[in-house]
Formats: sequence, C-alpha cells, structure tokens
Amino acid sequence: MSQANPANTTTCAPATTPAAPSQQIRMWPFVIQVGSGFVPFIHHPERPTPWLRVERFPRKAKATAGEALQYAQRVVWYRQMRAAEKRRRLEAISHPRHEGRAA
Repeated sequence: MSQANPANTTTCAPATTPAAPSQQIRMWPFVIQVGSGFVPFIHHPERPTPWLRVERFPRKAKATAGEALQYAQRVVWYRQMRAAEKRRRLEAISHPRHEGRAA
C-alpha cells in the first residue's frame, strides 16, 4: 500500500548545508584512425589553447574503433571518479565535526 501523503524526508543531515554543486569537467572521448589502427583521444573543449584541447593516447592504439573508444571512455570515467573522491574527502575533512583525524 502506498500512502496518500508522502512523509517529508531530508537528503542531508540536520544542521548541515548541502555541498556546493561541483563543476563537471567536460571531456569527450573520440577515436581517430592512424594507418590500420585506431588511437583513442579525449577532447577538452574548455581548455584555452588549441594544442592542449586534444589528449592523445598513441601507445594505447587498438585494432578496432570500438575498443579504442571504450578505452577513452574508461579514462574519462576514472578521472571523474577520482575527482568525486577528492571532493568528498575535502568535504569530510573541512566539516566542523572533523577533529583533525587522519582521513
């Protein structure tokens, strides 16, 4: 059975403020064909200079475009995961209840 009026729930602990929205770093995975292989690369549209906008992985060349794209997507996912991990750690140690314990 479902209730007619849902109970009010809070998404954060009382007496705390929600974290500031994080700025998602935009990275677009692509693949280029070089000879008979495919090289994964990541396009960073927000970088100011043209030679820094493209990050290539020539040593990770793959036989098919799907494998190369999958590798580039995995790199983007890993970087986003680590950035979120760092953000959560900084939020935890900057909290008023944190007493200088090792994180």
